[in-house]
Amino acid sequence: MSVLLQTLPAALNGQSATSDFDLSNSSFNAKLAVTSPGGSKYPLHIDNPQGLSVGDTRKLTCILYLNPDYKDGDGGELRIFLPSNEEIGNETLGTVDLTPEGGRMLLFWSDDIPHEVLATAPHADKDDASLDRYALTVWIPTANVTKLHAESSKFRHLKDLAF
Repeated sequence: MSVLLQTLPAALNGQSATSDFDLSNSSFNAKLAVTSPGGSKYPLHIDNPQGLSVGDTRKLTCILYLNPDYKDGDGGELRIFLPSNEEIGNETLGTVDLTPEGGRMLLFWSDDIPHEVLATAPHADKDDASLDRYALTVWIPTANVTKLHAESSKFRHLKDLAF
């Protein structure tokens, strides 16, 4: 994990699509989330909704799923809200559901992308630990705070549509 945290910001900063976000490896926040069967979920939210006004410089959310025995139907999918397949800027919102399969890593902008975790094994016994959903989330900050909630972001309007 240490190697990932030290190298990912530099690797992404070297790509033309992400180079101006100035991701930093000087600090990070992390959380291990466990959602239990029986319908546990996380409601719709943006990881960094307020940004610099509360001292939050998180720019990139990285989620690594730790569920090697995940099967379709176990629930706990991450639903992200994105512009529909129509032209960006349209007032239509689409969703993509991603399963928490072990070893899968997801990256998305912490300050722009609305998302939620769908119910984990909603019809299972809440005490069945074999259906717990594990997700290690690491947030990578930006050293360029002008890139938080940027007016130029093509995803900027999503939070207005989702909430």
